[in-house]
Amino acid sequence: MSECCEGSETPKMTAALTLKNIFSSNPKWEPERNLIIFTGIAVVSLLIILLVMSMTLFSQIPNFKEIYFPLLALSAIICAIITGCGYHFLAYKKPVPCSIGMMEGMSFGMMAGFLIGALIGATNGMFWGSIVAMVASSIIGVWAGKCCGVMGVIEGLMAGIMGGTMGAMLSVMLLAEPLPIFLALLTFMCSIVLIALAYMRIVEYGELGTNTRIESPISMTSTALIFFILLTLFMVYGPKSGPVWGL
Repeated sequence: MSECCEGSETPKMTAALTLKNIFSSNPKWEPERNLIIFTGIAVVSLLIILLVMSMTLFSQIPNFKEIYFPLLALSAIICAIITGCGYHFLAYKKPVPCSIGMMEGMSFGMMAGFLIGALIGATNGMFWGSIVAMVASSIIGVWAGKCCGVMGVIEGLMAGIMGGTMGAMLSVMLLAEPLPIFLALLTFMCSIVLIALAYMRIVEYGELGTNTRIESPISMTSTALIFFILLTLFMVYGPKSGPVWGL
């Protein structure tokens, strides 16, 4: 455990007590509270943008509401959550032990790979789902794990490769099933892992504190929007290979 945590009471706190502190009026927990609020704002904003796009840009696409809309709604949630998790990483400026950095790179890369791969695999096929998710999640995993050196980078890279390919494979294997229901459950479970990852950082490093600067909700929403637009355009207009959802 890092030296900064010695003598701190934060590692002894349970998850329930941590949540209670975050949603209290305690100013020490304001950065964490703002991150949650800003992530929620990003989710709502992206869903509103998707609704507008479905009535304008995508209105001429046959069966858009039945095929694409549920998956794009999940992608809006996913982009906001991944962005919020990334901003939580950026907020910490403390040294990272090797074991913790490896866990961060592995968890972030794997969850991002599963989610991105599953979405693109459903709409564009396993080949493109694997390619795009493997590259994107490997970048995310390496970025998250590089804080502890080469071992974290390797863990992030391996997690991205595995998560990206497996996420796409899962969607293709479940095309004959009610896929959006499975993807909603997958999104929920992966979100739980990312929330647990954030909790682990609080346990290891303590709360961010009142001196920590959190980016504005406009900054977080703009970042999530960039990811969402890129993902949406690829899912709707990108190349398709093999069987895909609804077609």
